[in-house]
Amino acid sequence: SVHAILNMYLLGKFRLRPGSAPPDRTPCPSRMSALEQSICKYAEEPTKSVVRPALGLTFDSLGEAYDYYSLHIWEIGFGVRYGKSRLNAERTMCMHEIVCGCSRPKIVDRAGASVRC
Repeated sequence: SVHAILNMYLLGKFRLRPGSAPPDRTPCPSRMSALEQSICKYAEEPTKSVVRPALGLTFDSLGEAYDYYSLHIWEIGFGVRYGKSRLNAERTMCMHEIVCGCSRPKIVDRAGASVRC
């Protein structure tokens, strides 16, 4: 039953394994990149920023996404960096965050931590 499977998962009896992540998408000459789309939109409707992120953008690779957001943040005056990443069961990267260069991991307050020397 579903409850038995959920209990086994919560107790650590087995681990759910996601499917393998696809490699970088092969570039298609007829498909416009996100950067090309942004430049065309800017030519039609000039605004303060050339690169304007929007929901639904797709990229052929992680490097292309990083370059796109790096340009966007550079226009604003910041920088970007790679954040957390996740590997699937086949040890293939299936997620990698691109975060603001100013963001840092949350610092845990260890004032109440016990050393037990």
